[in-house]
Amino acid sequence: WNHPYPTQTPPAVIRIESTGAVTKTELDLEKGVASIMTESGLSTVRALAQMNVYYLETDRKVSIEGFPQDFLPAAEKSQMDGFTMIKQHLPGDPDYKGMDAYSVLASRGNRHAVAVVNTRESSHPLEDAIQLVNDLLDQDAHMVVQEHEKHWTHFWSRSGIRLEDSDLQNWWYRQLYYLRCLSRPDAYAIALQGGYNSKANWHGTWTMNYNAEQTFWPAFCTNHQELVQPFIELVYDYIPRARWYATTVFGCEGGVTPHNFWPFEPDPEQSVSVNKRQLAFMPWSYGIGTAGHIAHNLWMHYLYSRDTTYFRNKIYPVIRDYALFYASFIEKCKVDNGKVVFGPSVDPEHTPFGWDNSPYDLAWAQHTLKAAIQGAGDLGVDQDLVKRWSDNLKKLPYYTVSEDVIKVGERDKGYNIITPVVPLFPAEQVSWFSDQDEKDLFKRTIQWIESRYNRNNSVVMINVARARLSMTEEALQDTKTWFKGKEQPNGLFYWKAHGFYMSEQTAVSGLITEFLLQSVDDIIRIFPAWPDHKDAAFSKLRARGGFLVSARQKEGTVRSLTVASTVGGTLKLVSPWHSIGIKNPDGTLKALHPDSRGVVSISTTSGQEFNFLPVPR
Repeated sequence: WNHPYPTQTPPAVIRIESTGAVTKTELDLEKGVASIMTESGLSTVRALAQMNVYYLETDRKVSIEGFPQDFLPAAEKSQMDGFTMIKQHLPGDPDYKGMDAYSVLASRGNRHAVAVVNTRESSHPLEDAIQLVNDLLDQDAHMVVQEHEKHWTHFWSRSGIRLEDSDLQNWWYRQLYYLRCLSRPDAYAIALQGGYNSKANWHGTWTMNYNAEQTFWPAFCTNHQELVQPFIELVYDYIPRARWYATTVFGCEGGVTPHNFWPFEPDPEQSVSVNKRQLAFMPWSYGIGTAGHIAHNLWMHYLYSRDTTYFRNKIYPVIRDYALFYASFIEKCKVDNGKVVFGPSVDPEHTPFGWDNSPYDLAWAQHTLKAAIQGAGDLGVDQDLVKRWSDNLKKLPYYTVSEDVIKVGERDKGYNIITPVVPLFPAEQVSWFSDQDEKDLFKRTIQWIESRYNRNNSVVMINVARARLSMTEEALQDTKTWFKGKEQPNGLFYWKAHGFYMSEQTAVSGLITEFLLQSVDDIIRIFPAWPDHKDAAFSKLRARGGFLVSARQKEGTVRSLTVASTVGGTLKLVSPWHSIGIKNPDGTLKALHPDSRGVVSISTTSGQEFNFLPVPR
């Protein structure tokens, strides 16, 4: 749903009259078109990529109707000069002025256009919606489709995969397609259930203990980091309320967030509603790890793009605030044997308020403090805070280990979010390059928690964690089994416990990418969790540092490997061969010398491309 300000429910329903049974339906991902074949002919529907209009070509009658909801006033329908108009009012409150959404339909022969404009984006929404449909229908039909398909061609040219596994290949493309349908630059960030359902549960909130972050996370590795911009802007705009929340609830400096965000929240200093219009689900909103989880997507944008200007203006201010909160909170904690007791808090969705040393909280505090330290260094700012952050980072204890695995206290079952595994993924405080003892601890923890979580959530998380430790067979088998059992004819996955479709399923494209390419700790690994007996190839997947990687594996051997540098910097790569070299322009081979980990390091400049080959012994 491409609309830049989606409401909590569709403002109107588009109907195509049918005079016969539907004989075939098809969704063409490559061209972004849905086709409906009936006994009376073909109808096509496009949510245009180039403008905010739904475009239909059909000989059938097209109409729009309001979408009744018992919590909203009835939609108003009217007609004027060949236009059908639906006005849906969303009431306001003392701090929120409400919103009117206008849907306008116009038809010319077998061409039909529907535009949706609301009062948050325009002071003349009805006139603008009419202008949009007129502008569209004034254009040549062929040119409209050609321009739409050009946008999709550009989108798909950014990256691609070819796998000897039709399910995984189809899921990768399908979920990446849905991510693009849900997000685009300068739009409003999609919420928990996106445009999938007729009514968004949980009031259309952004749930920040993994759901919202997971929705946008796959955009980085698939080379579509522009799709994360709405999420970053949402978090950046929340800064005034995050600072107020840190002061009011925790008595701390900096900024912190509750468990959920809500759309169009005003600055609390100017709010007159009860509690400054702050709704925070308790006890979950007393959790202190949530801010760090939010910061992860922002930090990933910087690591994958190396866009220093955007980092300075929109990302670092948030990470700085969150790191300042963690330092301030740590300084309030009691100390036990030289380390703080990190709490009181809530392990998300598992414990009451009052919990200490949650692995979720510890991992995200570490992640945020380290990101702030590196970010301040890269920007050359806040050196006084860097020392404070560094000092407080040293005070954090290790995760609680019980019976040789990481647990939340003595909790032995009933995990919803697999928080004991979070330090491995997504918080990334543990990696393939960690000490073997620590990797073994997390392998045991993954194996232990497998039968102790309810599988409502975290299926993506646990299998990315497996992939990070090259637990290939387990990761692939669990991914295939779980998602195959949830796949619907439309390509979406059915989340029974959560009211059908969830936006976060887009992360399946990121999960599959993790089998093919990883770049944790800024070190590239290709085919780190892909079986030797299956062929695979990928093109222009993005690694941290702004590197675009293409590779092909056939019959268990890497046959080609190319890396392009988009911004320069040091390229670090685990050699997929015993000996590795770079093909020179004259066709000769320059041998490289991996370190003890098998990693080669190369200085690059923007625009350089490297063709790696095995060096004959």
